[in-house]
Amino acid sequence: MKPAIRSQSPFSNLPIEILLIIFQDAAEPTFSQREKYNNKNPYSTALSLCLVSRLVRRTILPHFLHTILLRRRHSVKKFANALLMQKAYAEKQSDLFFDYTSAVQRMWICDAFDYSLNAQAQSYYWDSWMGVLAESQLKEIELKRNMSVLLPVILAAPTLVVDRRHLKLVLELEGAENARSSHADHNISGQSTLSVKTKSLTIIRQSISYVLNVYRNISKGSVFFASIQHLTYLTDLAEDSCVFRGISSGVDSPKNPLSLWMRDLPWAHMKSLETFSVVYPHLPPPYDFQSYVTRGLDLHVERLTVSAALYKQDPESFPWVTPPFPVTDPGTKRIESDGLSFEVTRDKTHLTQAFCSWDKAWASGLTDG
Repeated sequence: MKPAIRSQSPFSNLPIEILLIIFQDAAEPTFSQREKYNNKNPYSTALSLCLVSRLVRRTILPHFLHTILLRRRHSVKKFANALLMQKAYAEKQSDLFFDYTSAVQRMWICDAFDYSLNAQAQSYYWDSWMGVLAESQLKEIELKRNMSVLLPVILAAPTLVVDRRHLKLVLELEGAENARSSHADHNISGQSTLSVKTKSLTIIRQSISYVLNVYRNISKGSVFFASIQHLTYLTDLAEDSCVFRGISSGVDSPKNPLSLWMRDLPWAHMKSLETFSVVYPHLPPPYDFQSYVTRGLDLHVERLTVSAALYKQDPESFPWVTPPFPVTDPGTKRIESDGLSFEVTRDKTHLTQAFCSWDKAWASGLTDG
């Protein structure tokens, strides 16, 4: 009888150090613009590799957790459950415990572009309005509970992107934590003991009125807002595309939208603010407007940045650019005047005016300054 022929893995003779480097590289999500996140979870490879061994899991988790993309309603719940599991590991002094808080560097929390969820909600609406209302209230309670679990990780992340709904919860939870700290120790000036390391905050604008309502929820002594150095708005493509098309084409001044938005910033709370930026599609002519509205186009991303310090000195005399002015070329940054600059990415992302989604562009770094 012939002995069985065993296929030998190409990795079997490699040193463990080399294998761990390979696993690290494989585990890091690519957030490719071509991948359809609905069909493939960008974290699927890392999740599978975590099952290989405890050593592999501990090695790849920092790379896996560096950028956290919570783009669906259930994503927040799943991440909260993972944090609760780590808490249980810590209480049992298990070697499976891993400190997520120190590993997360970039975090996205927004389900506004989860169109499957919105479509489902609309269909339920016509079936049972009262049932949907009751279910919505229960989901809000659950969301707030899950967000309270996430709060230490959120406040410790240097870079945070959030929509107004989740930002409102962050501010409410921080305010509640401040109140508890103040009540527990009268020597503490109403500030929580949570570690706040957020330096860059990006708000998915959706509607300016909603953003302003959120600002009213900032509590006195908010360490979170006081720590922000860079504030960015991701524009609502359905609402703002026409305005910023003229700006990216060099025919309209950015003064009208930006001066209004900056006027309403919570300056009293943002003592560390250095820059205010707006991110929007780079849309100089010619381009297929019909395709952009319906099917979408692969577009460069443009970032307009204003010096907060210079603006605060004298908002009325801030040197806004006067049209016509040059169009910024892809892959370049152009300083238009003191305190005002335009930057256009070299790479492109797929954007649609009717069904806006910034998550891929952000995850791959295209909206970063």
